[in-house]
Amino acid sequence: MRDYPIDRIMTVDPATVGPQDSVVEAQRRLDNHFIHHLPVVESGRLVGMVSSSDLLKLHLLDDHLTLRMQATVGQIMETNVVVIEREATLRDAAEKLCMGGFHALPVVDSRKRLVGIITSSDLIGELLEHLPD
Repeated sequence: MRDYPIDRIMTVDPATVGPQDSVVEAQRRLDNHFIHHLPVVESGRLVGMVSSSDLLKLHLLDDHLTLRMQATVGQIMETNVVVIEREATLRDAAEKLCMGGFHALPVVDSRKRLVGIITSSDLIGELLEHLPD
């Protein structure tokens, strides 16, 4: 299982947002897709990540909803994103996710174009499928 390629379990063509999209739109996409992480893409290339935790923090800071109603994804997204390449293995993904502080890895090609996403939940689900009953 350690050499199992991530492209067998990653989500291909994940939901995304652009940096100019509103925070309200990002929340809508998270809710509609029942997910917690949105890659931020501009011209096909990954430029950041926004998570449900990021939006929760904004909500907690914004008593009157003013910021949330006016904020863009580009204003709150994480730009220092740890990524993984399509050719990586489950072990590679697990090692990166163990670094802590995040639960999703955008999967990119050699030109940093988003091709998928893999989450800690994906890895746990795969592990559970291989554990004996």
